[in-house]
Amino acid sequence: MEDVQKLLTDYELVETRPVCLLRESSDNEVFVVGEKDKKILRISKRLPIEDIKFEYEAIEYLFKQGLPVPRLARTKSDSFYTLSNGAVAVMFDFLNGQHIQVDKNHLPTTTQAFNAGKGLGLLSNKAIDFAPSAPRKRNIFSELERALTLSDVFIKDFEGGEKFINEVGAVIDFAKSQKETTGLIHNDYRPSNVFFNDNDEITGIIDFDWSCVGPIVKDLALAVVEWSFPDGQTEANFTIFDAFLDGYNSVADTKWKKDKKLYLWIKLATLSDVATYFCDLANTLDSGKQTIKSYMYQKYLFFNR
Repeated sequence: MEDVQKLLTDYELVETRPVCLLRESSDNEVFVVGEKDKKILRISKRLPIEDIKFEYEAIEYLFKQGLPVPRLARTKSDSFYTLSNGAVAVMFDFLNGQHIQVDKNHLPTTTQAFNAGKGLGLLSNKAIDFAPSAPRKRNIFSELERALTLSDVFIKDFEGGEKFINEVGAVIDFAKSQKETTGLIHNDYRPSNVFFNDNDEITGIIDFDWSCVGPIVKDLALAVVEWSFPDGQTEANFTIFDAFLDGYNSVADTKWKKDKKLYLWIKLATLSDVATYFCDLANTLDSGKQTIKSYMYQKYLFFNR
């Protein structure tokens, strides 16, 4: 916490206390700073400065388009980031609203799912014209191609590893054969990254650290699964699936049907998440054969029937 307090001196803040850890993951540490004039501090564990610049430009663009995204605060030296022990840190405006609980025992209502889909549709419409000053290294194939570089490890040390690698190759081939509309994609449009008010209207969209430029449908493919198919469930709830898709299509310039083509994009989106999880596991493997099995892989298999 001492390092965090030192980092805060880089900003002009009304409050520097209290500082509370909001969440920690393999990607980030996220803190709430202040009590009355709150800010959100994120310290990235993976992102290089170039990717932070892309995220900053994406958020600024979306904010100017009227979308409910949290702007990044500038430092005293007028930078959009600072450093903490070599890691890139950024400060965001605090957005009012609340997450909805989505897990194996709780699903969004059809109204919440419809509004979430509508929010993504509005984002997708604006995202088409986004033009960053420099391309981001990350793209929709990054995690899948990362898995391919570890093919020998997966085949040798993972039960079902060879099948997994073949599936990765197949979804890459599919996506590269398509000619879909491209633009800025959030790439992580899950319930935990969307805020609602008491009327179930969207008040904020956060966490653009995985954003990139790619096929717009990739966002829809991941989101429609994550809102209708919580971890721990054995199948998608198609009432919620349809509500999200209806909300998206109610505003999106490009409409999508619940058909084989959308399912193929869902397979890519879910398998990309699977690749992240198992690549991280492969890099820390101690001993014993692992099994290709996870909640997201179950979702992939469900849509691969």
